[in-house]
Amino acid sequence: MATQTTVQHEILQLKHIPPLSITATQLLKAASDPEVEVDCIANIIDQDPPLSARILGMANAAYFMGTQPVYTTKEAIIRVLGLNLVKSLALSMSMTGGIDTRKCSNFDLTNYWSQALGCAALSRMIALKIEPKHQPNLDGLYLCGLLQNLGMLVLAYLFPHPLSAVLAATKESPDADILALEEQHIGINHMAIGEQLAIRWHLPEMVIHTIAGLNHNHHPGIYSTEVILISRTAAWANQYLTESKRGIKNDTLLSQLEGVDESILTEIEERFHNQCSELQATARMLN
Repeated sequence: MATQTTVQHEILQLKHIPPLSITATQLLKAASDPEVEVDCIANIIDQDPPLSARILGMANAAYFMGTQPVYTTKEAIIRVLGLNLVKSLALSMSMTGGIDTRKCSNFDLTNYWSQALGCAALSRMIALKIEPKHQPNLDGLYLCGLLQNLGMLVLAYLFPHPLSAVLAATKESPDADILALEEQHIGINHMAIGEQLAIRWHLPEMVIHTIAGLNHNHHPGIYSTEVILISRTAAWANQYLTESKRGIKNDTLLSQLEGVDESILTEIEERFHNQCSELQATARMLN
């Protein structure tokens, strides 16, 4: 194993990480414009046929779909997904599309997307119940949910065999501390890599600070609510999808949020349970 200093230097340099695609760069720029129009986003996506196909597939998936099939990106935005949701989904897909994880035998890309979509959906469900004056930006929160595990993709790409060993160990012992195991086997953990990559790629401030909060395991600051929501829903989504269903209704951190209590968390848990199979089918489309 390389020393932690060597590994951190390699990650910081990001010499072997594919650069952001033209599509991702254009989407980042467009997403920063609060007055961006549907046609602009649709045109960017349509210039990238694989991305366009995935967006259309999601719009027609049972998890999102309305009553009629969708045939164009613009229809997907207007009739089904909405502009802000498409921005988040398209950005996350275009950013991660160039990272090849196939050499990491124990890394499951479907599980990765299931957890990301689950975290994004759950955090947004709970945030909608928070009193308006304390409510975080819902679209930014959804993007945080999609990207909170970004560093895992990088580990699978740069260090496939050590990460595969870590994933095998966590499968044998689900309660094991995966971050500690990553540092032991690789020299750095996926949260630290995610923070560095978010800064390097100039992601929105909310995403950078939320991932940083997850990495350093603290909640104070302007994005404390986002860190709590993402950390707890990410953990719960992962437990649920691995059939270690502990539930969120008794989560003390979530129940401290203004407007959220056990009855609300119970209701959200049931809604997520009903949507889970459709969410996993959607995740398989992103594999």
